[in-house]
Amino acid sequence: MAASQNYDPEKSLKKVMTLYGAALFLGLAISIFAHHLEDVGGFLSFLVPAAVLYFFVLFAYFKGGTFRKIAYGIMALIGLISLFMIFYLELTGGH
Repeated sequence: MAASQNYDPEKSLKKVMTLYGAALFLGLAISIFAHHLEDVGGFLSFLVPAAVLYFFVLFAYFKGGTFRKIAYGIMALIGLISLFMIFYLELTGGH
């Protein structure tokens, strides 16, 4: 019963999301070798900023307060850009 008193769901979620991010970005980095990508520099120029942004938003969210509001703003901005890209690529034929 003592273990249930010390259970912190937010701390547990942070740990899961951190491990998820590490597995995700390490898996993407390993895919460079598994799929023999030709444009490794281009792929890394996507991968590194994406990983930095993911972990920044993750730790800002769990910091709380104003940082949590910043994390929400970044997530909303990413969502809006994604929606814009859907229509942009559809209208331009993906070029």
